Amino acid sequence: MPNFQYFSVAVRDLEAGIKRYEAMFGLKQTGEIFEQRWGFRGVMMGNDDGHILELVSPGESESALKRFMDMRSGEVYPDGEGLYLVGMEVDDIGEAVQRARDAGATVTLEDESPNSAWVHPLSNGNVFVELNQIADDEEGDD
Repeated sequence: MPNFQYFSVAVRDLEAGIKRYEAMFGLKQTGEIFEQRWGFRGVMMGNDDGHILELVSPGESESALKRFMDMRSGEVYPDGEGLYLVGMEVDDIGEAVQRARDAGATVTLEDESPNSAWVHPLSNGNVFVELNQIADDEEGDD
């Protein structure tokens, strides 16, 4: 059974998003994310118990995040902001991928990350899902 790992919320203005989540929820910035490959930057936000969510903002170039936000922009979401990605931990990546595909999802695997897979948002109600195989805690404990 998957467990939630993290949530990513898309914001147009990262600094304004940080201030909003600090003021409304008392969260603080716990780290930074610079993802040149995917064309966004972001921050991890959390509390004393740790990381709770990520705020991500599209960079200057055309990126999947920017296209996603532009596509979602409209009367209800004027800036296209909102839930973007849910990260889930799974016990077996192969089994999780097969289950998602059997349910009709478009799933992408990457050679660089054999323990991760991505469920495309158009096959999942406009929310990206990252599946991450949980590391076996018992490995190396012999």
